[in-house]
Amino acid sequence: MKSITLKKLFLLHSWVGIITAVLLFIIAFSGALAVLSRPELKIWANPELQSSQHVASVQVNRLVNEYHKQVPNEFGENIHVFMPSGHNFYLLTLVFESHHGDENYSEEVARVFQFHPDTLTLVNTYYGPSKDFYANKKTDAPSYIGEFHADLHLGRPIGLILTGFLGLTLLVSAITGLFIHRKLIKELFTFRRDKGLNIAISDGHKVMGIWGSVFNIVIGFSGAFLGLATVILLPAAAFVSFGGDQNKLIETFTAIPETVISHTKQPTQLDTILENAHSRYPKAVIIDATIMAHNDANAQVYLRLLGGEAVASQLLHYRGSGEFVKSMSSFGNISGISIKVIELVFPMHFGNFAGIFIKLLWVLLGFCTALLPVSGMMMWLAKRTRGSNASLSEVAYARWNRFIIGSCGGLVLASFVLFPLQIILNHNVIGVAQNSYFGPVFFYTWLGWLLIGLLPVDYKTYFKQTLLLCGLALCAVLPLNILLSHSNIINLNSGLVAIVDASFMFVGAMCIGYALKIKASTKTYIEAKTA
Repeated sequence: MKSITLKKLFLLHSWVGIITAVLLFIIAFSGALAVLSRPELKIWANPELQSSQHVASVQVNRLVNEYHKQVPNEFGENIHVFMPSGHNFYLLTLVFESHHGDENYSEEVARVFQFHPDTLTLVNTYYGPSKDFYANKKTDAPSYIGEFHADLHLGRPIGLILTGFLGLTLLVSAITGLFIHRKLIKELFTFRRDKGLNIAISDGHKVMGIWGSVFNIVIGFSGAFLGLATVILLPAAAFVSFGGDQNKLIETFTAIPETVISHTKQPTQLDTILENAHSRYPKAVIIDATIMAHNDANAQVYLRLLGGEAVASQLLHYRGSGEFVKSMSSFGNISGISIKVIELVFPMHFGNFAGIFIKLLWVLLGFCTALLPVSGMMMWLAKRTRGSNASLSEVAYARWNRFIIGSCGGLVLASFVLFPLQIILNHNVIGVAQNSYFGPVFFYTWLGWLLIGLLPVDYKTYFKQTLLLCGLALCAVLPLNILLSHSNIINLNSGLVAIVDASFMFVGAMCIGYALKIKASTKTYIEAKTA
């Protein structure tokens, strides 16, 4: 009975991995890059953030008061201040919102002012529907990759449902893999790289799977939750608890309620509030501030903080007079174990809870997770080419290998190409106009490299060329930054820029070095011969 159960688990593990191998690689690889997309790579990608990410509290308060006078009164009921922290916006952004519209719009409308974080000069303005402003804000290479990880740029609900179910498949693969490999201690330290490629792939698959099993279970669960929560879990919870009223559910879990306006003038002490938050949590970063009923006696201010001693993000509540009220989670004061677990889902998924060391560990484990389904698929293919009754011919095996290289290696190449592209765009294209370049370059590079795999070329040569191009793309970042960027590594205006550029050069050199060691097949290529 035990052997039958193990056989069923092995079949489940194999088929789940085979069917979703390429998609799991796409999600895991883009996720590994997304871990560093905010704020590290976002700061690297935006020169405005490289000189300074801190705006004096007095200046923020001055700008809010000054520009509040330039908008109608109803736009002062909801003001959002987005700090140039590298988490959301690259500019200091003031959004004056009217939830009930105005004389030109019947929907939620915004008047937006954006300032350079260093000079505080006005850079951009916007007036129109709020949803259009947030949907069309400036993106960059790291943010593009992060958004691709979230929904594969398929939009909602299709993209989120797909990534959510891929999280479930990763969870199933990780759990079944642990049951299949019973000799855990022995296989933890077994890697025979001198016994041939197939054995090295098999050992590597087991080592990465066992060492990263806890990580894969956490990532699989959190990824499934983040993907499915808004499109399946939220409507289901609304149906069960609120008679299908999703707005009522969201209102219950929203920590920022509407404020009753007294129409009694009283200055909102935003500068005092910001300084108090800095003193309370000196290691945390203030992401944004929401001001309800600005300069009214009943004004309330909410600050969202990330980092410091807290694992999850915090929400600080102040009265407009500067009096601290309480600290709470993004869900308000709702208690319970389930809420605590939900709070931890996002930081655990992206490693945003214990500094840069954990983030780098998450990146390394994420790359290992990406290699797991690919190595498993390669093992499955190799097994079917062996023996007298092989079910897979050498030609078919080569085609499958080219498909894996084209789809997975093409994604890596397309992602890496975006980084030198970012530097070129920063030099030649201003602001939101950059957005139109990332999609075409990313997808056409990926598609073009995948189509090359349809040609009857030696798959080892194809893999070698993939590594060479990936390495060249990353190695191009440093010289381009020196030649084109104002805040480049020569000026040393940002230590982070220097570290990121040097890291790209190091990884690129490793790709090129490994590629040069790969030798093409010595025998005549069967597919070319029979064509």
